[in-house]
Amino acid sequence: MNGLVFANELLEQALHLVRRERRHPKQASLRRAVSTAYYALFHLLISESILNWKHTTHRPAIARHFQHALMMRASEATKKRLNADMARLKPASNEYNIAERLYEVAETFVRLYQDRLTADYDLSGSYEETKALTDVYRAVDAFKSWKIIRNEQNAQDYLLSLLIKDR
Repeated sequence: MNGLVFANELLEQALHLVRRERRHPKQASLRRAVSTAYYALFHLLISESILNWKHTTHRPAIARHFQHALMMRASEATKKRLNADMARLKPASNEYNIAERLYEVAETFVRLYQDRLTADYDLSGSYEETKALTDVYRAVDAFKSWKIIRNEQNAQDYLLSLLIKDR
């Protein structure tokens, strides 16, 4: 199956789950929506990364090497670098807009990573409907931003950082 198609199907599934029960949404629906939104972004970024590999037969093997925690740390490092970049760029410039969109993608990955852990493993309290909606729509926005910047050098550098441990 095409990874980009799968990522989009996961995002669609997250939207369905978060809207499933209009009144009194079930915890299972809200929590699965957040988890599914995370996995949608996770698979989008992996799929985009492996598309850069020339030999298509190697792509599935490469995709299996991506690690959640490493991707989260790379996203944190990207956010930090982009904050510094945006501080020196003119807000109306194209470079600033690209950095801002990439920051949104990296920030969304970090938030969804953390929120997925809470949704999947912390049953000590109820998961709020507004929190689940916010998480899912952040993923929707990250997908939109990614589509705009996916071919930019900063975005391609980010993809590489998701797989290769920073030393």
